[in-house]
Amino acid sequence: MKIDLEMMELFDDLEDRISNAQTARFSQKSVIDKEELLAIIKEIRALMPDEVTQAVWINKERNRILNEAKRDAKELVAQAERDAEKIKEEYSRSLEELKQNSEETLKDYIESSDVVGQAEQRAREISERAEHVAREIRQGSIEYATDVLSAVEHNLKAILEEVIRDKSELK
Repeated sequence: MKIDLEMMELFDDLEDRISNAQTARFSQKSVIDKEELLAIIKEIRALMPDEVTQAVWINKERNRILNEAKRDAKELVAQAERDAEKIKEEYSRSLEELKQNSEETLKDYIESSDVVGQAEQRAREISERAEHVAREIRQGSIEYATDVLSAVEHNLKAILEEVIRDKSELK
């Protein structure tokens, strides 16, 4: 309660200094003592409840984690695409080699070898794995953000209840 009153007084002082600032000669711009204003702002920050500072940190951390998860997911998808492209190139080279052989040898080779099927299966597995990992990262990020925001909401409700209680005590 005392902190809130002190903060309000500091805000009032800041507002008064800005409102009553002198204007520079031959100009419409105000002259304000920068050091005084910065000192007042520093005092206000010192009086802010830890929950506010914690909420700001949590929000920054949430954004960092989400950005990191997005970057990781993009990297996984890009790697899966590169792997699929390599497999596709290997498949194309193998196919060209097979085409160079005679029709009969080609048929025999395709029937006796499962290179194409293996390449397609490997490409599907890599793609599915990348999508699965990306979904897990995305879901984990969403769950973490939800937990953090719930904690912030709880803290803010407690602060609001305290403000309402203090306000009613004043009456």
